[in-house]
Amino acid sequence: MTAVESQLVVLLYLFAIAAAARILATRYIQMQYTTGLVIAGLLISIIGSPVNVQLTSDVILLALLPTLIFNDAVNIDVSAFRENLGPILVLAVVGLLVSIGLVGIASQFVFGFPLIYAILFGAIIMPTDPVSVLAIFENLGVPERLNILVEGESLLNDGVSIVVYSTLLTVLIEAESSGATAAELVTVPEVVADIATGIGFALVGGLLVGGVVGYLAYRLIAYLNDKLSALVITVLVAYGVYLFLDLLGSSGVIGTLVAGVFLAPRTNTAEIPAETHLAVETIWEYGSFIANTIIFVVIGIITPFDLLVRYAPQIVAAIVLVFLARAVVIYPLVGLLNLVDRPTIPRGYQHVLTWSGIHASVSIALVLGLEEELSVPLTEELSALVFGVAAFTLLVNGPTMGRLIDRLGISKQRPAERLYEALVGRLHGVDAALDTAADLLDRDEIATSVFEDVTEVYRRERSELRRAIESLLETHPDIREHEERLGQHQILVAESVAIRDAVQRGEIRSDVGERLLADVDVELDRVLTDEWTIEKPHPAGYTPYWRRQLEKVRRSETLDYTETTPPDDASKSGERGGS
Repeated sequence: MTAVESQLVVLLYLFAIAAAARILATRYIQMQYTTGLVIAGLLISIIGSPVNVQLTSDVILLALLPTLIFNDAVNIDVSAFRENLGPILVLAVVGLLVSIGLVGIASQFVFGFPLIYAILFGAIIMPTDPVSVLAIFENLGVPERLNILVEGESLLNDGVSIVVYSTLLTVLIEAESSGATAAELVTVPEVVADIATGIGFALVGGLLVGGVVGYLAYRLIAYLNDKLSALVITVLVAYGVYLFLDLLGSSGVIGTLVAGVFLAPRTNTAEIPAETHLAVETIWEYGSFIANTIIFVVIGIITPFDLLVRYAPQIVAAIVLVFLARAVVIYPLVGLLNLVDRPTIPRGYQHVLTWSGIHASVSIALVLGLEEELSVPLTEELSALVFGVAAFTLLVNGPTMGRLIDRLGISKQRPAERLYEALVGRLHGVDAALDTAADLLDRDEIATSVFEDVTEVYRRERSELRRAIESLLETHPDIREHEERLGQHQILVAESVAIRDAVQRGEIRSDVGERLLADVDVELDRVLTDEWTIEKPHPAGYTPYWRRQLEKVRRSETLDYTETTPPDDASKSGERGGS
């Protein structure tokens, strides 16, 4: 067979395994698709694969990862991502660096690694890959904020970990080629400075290149107004930005993420038609599904089972170490965030963030790259540890996430709530269909008689949906209260923005603005903890700043009036008031 034929045989083999795993996972065993893929791959790894399957670092990082990143970006909730960008950056940058440091320090004593290899192990193992967790989130209907925190952290920490990994790997390659030790080539402060510079360059380069290319692509797609052209442009954007920044030494992950966010649908603009957005999102979702299928099947197949057995005690220690490092970072870091940032991140969310640390795709890619670049004895042990931790988190953390969420009470979606979401979602679709039909009529692309026939069906359905929604809200007051809180959350965010704008324009003093914003934060906290109601927006005994000032002025005016009015006039005034 030719090389191309061999590669096609491998792909067909992988898809055959995936199809079997999908059927078993959805029809008979009822498990997550990704979990089924890994188990199928592991079984083949144990009994031996009839087809030679290989996976390299470049296949994951250059061929598959851009698809995964871009799909997440074009499907992300832009407003939720923007609102939670502060906590996401803290978790993905500060949190990741601290956890890498903790794993590195502990690995010197637990595994006897030299310092640079210990830190390298931390950089390889700590990036998260919550694809199976997010699938569970979708099924259980967890709050959007928790979903965006987990997804956003994963998207950004991939880029940061790759920077740290690349910096350390460069030092080790130079040391191996020169016959010197890493300590003889660089000092710890120099390595720290290189990492800091690399992260800064990755963030700035990714923001600039991704932002410029994403904006230009957005304008071009809006101008062309053609679905097929949009698909071609998005492929150029996703892979062009990623490869350009990778060659530049910056972060292709961050650049592709930023470019994709520019192309995500936003509620405040309709320059790109809804059908174009839908086509782009659908194609990239399929691409992401295929990429994840290949990754997880191959991870299972190439898992070195003999090494897992040989290094079993060390793998157990690594699992405990990785989990503790994430927990030690998440809880204190989120605690500090809650002191300065509003709305706060509830304790239940922190438990989920800790347990959602699944270490798979990027970690496997990085350790494969290490084996390709270095020929030192430690690479075997590092490979065993990484594959062991990946297998454990995929087979334990992912499948048990649903039970954790149920136990924490984060998602309590009932049939009535699912029905409400279905009705509202369908109503959005019907409204969009009617708007599109009206646009087609305005552009003389359909006849008036066709427009009337098509829209009559949708108008009847819209009326039926609205009646069903109102009936459901009447019979389920808790759903109505939940919707009121969601609406109030958006209103309060708008209040906060308006107050900040007024401060910037100089219409109100900054100290007054801070007190007004504090009142808004109090209400936001009650909304997020489901304590807010229309009748009781504030805690018992709490008086907003503006009302306190109003009462103070009223008392002052009353006192001034009493002091300046002569006794006789005051008594006459009292007589008039009593008449």
